[in-house]
Amino acid sequence: MIRNLGCRSKGLTTALKIRWNSSSTQNRPELLSLLPGKRTINKILFDNDSRLSYKKVIPILDSVYSNIETPENIILPKYVKSNDLMLCKQILASIRSTTNSINKNLVLLENELVEQAAELGNNDAITILAFESIENKETSKEDYKYANTLIDNLTKLKHPLVFKMAGDLAFKKGYHNQAEVYWLQFIELELNTILASQVYANLGIYYFNYLKPRPDLTKAELYLKKSIKFGELDKYTIQAHYYLGQLYSMTDPILSKYHLEISASKGLKESFPSLGFLEMNIFKNYSKSLEWFKLGVESSNDLSCMIGQFDCFINLENLVQADGIYRNLVAVHNKINAARNRKNIPKDMQKAMETNESLLNLFFTTRSGSIKSLPSYHL
Repeated sequence: MIRNLGCRSKGLTTALKIRWNSSSTQNRPELLSLLPGKRTINKILFDNDSRLSYKKVIPILDSVYSNIETPENIILPKYVKSNDLMLCKQILASIRSTTNSINKNLVLLENELVEQAAELGNNDAITILAFESIENKETSKEDYKYANTLIDNLTKLKHPLVFKMAGDLAFKKGYHNQAEVYWLQFIELELNTILASQVYANLGIYYFNYLKPRPDLTKAELYLKKSIKFGELDKYTIQAHYYLGQLYSMTDPILSKYHLEISASKGLKESFPSLGFLEMNIFKNYSKSLEWFKLGVESSNDLSCMIGQFDCFINLENLVQADGIYRNLVAVHNKINAARNRKNIPKDMQKAMETNESLLNLFFTTRSGSIKSLPSYHL
C-alpha cells in the first residue's frame, strides 16, 4: 500500500480543488431525496458483495454529503474502511448508469468519496486521482510529477486498476496497440470481476475494429463473450452484444438478431439499422425491418435507416412511400452541398458530412434502376 499520500490527494487535480464552492448547503436538497429507494440500494449492495447493510451505508454517504464544502469537518463512522468508501462510490455510479442521468450533487459526493478513500490509503482511489491529474491541463508541474510517481509505484505493486486506466488513456489518445498491452496485463491480474468485464469489452472491440492490418474475429468473439459473462447489463456489455451481433451477421443470423435485439432494447442506436437490414435481407420480414428503420430515423435521423426504408418500400412495391423517402434523401443531399459553401465548419461536422455524402452517392448509384421507377423521377 502507498502510505505517503496523506492529504496530498487534495492537490492532485485542480478540478477537485475548486469543487467545494460549487454548491452550498442551503441550496442542496436532502440526500435521501436524490437516492433511489432502499430496495434498489440493497440490490446494488448485494450485486457488489457488500459487507455493509443499507443502515450502515447511508450514514457514510450523509456524513460526506453534509460536509462537501468543508471536507476537513467530515467525521466518518468508526466502522468505515477505505473499501467501504469506494463501495459507496460504486453505488452512486450504478445509480447514474441505471437512471441514465447525472445529478451534480451526487457527482460532488462521488468525487469526495474518492478523495476520502485516497487519504485512507485506498489504491483504487489513488489510481483514479493520479490519472485525473495527468489528464488535467491545469495540473501544476509538481502535482503532475507526483501523480506519475504514484502511478509508477502502483505499477510496481501490480495494482490492477492502474493497468486498466493506462489502457483506457492510451486508447483515448489513439495508441491502440499500447492499450492492448495494458489491458492484457490487467486481465492477468483480475479475471472475473465487473471491472474485468469492461476490459474484456474493450479488448473485443479492439480486435474487431482497430487491430491492423486486419481484425482478429476469434479473439474478438472470445473477449466479447467474456464481457457478457462477467459483467452487468451496462454500457460495456451492451456494446459487447452489439459487436457480437455484427460478428455473427453473416454466419449465424439468428444469433446475430438475438444480440442486436438486446443492445437495441437498451437504447443503442447503432443497433437499429443493423436489425433493419437483417430483417429485410435475411428474414424478408419487411414490416419488422420498417419498424427498426423508423426507430433509427426518429431517434437520430440515421441516413442508413432512411435508405433502408427506401429499400423496404421498393421490395413491397410501394412506390408512393419509396418516392417520399427518395425526396427526403435528395433534400439531405442538397443541404450537404449548400453547407459546403459555409466557412469554419467544425471538423467533426465536416467528417459527418463527408460520410453522409459518400453514403448518398452510393445510394444514388446503386439504386438508379429503382429510382427511375418513381413517380417524381418523371416530373
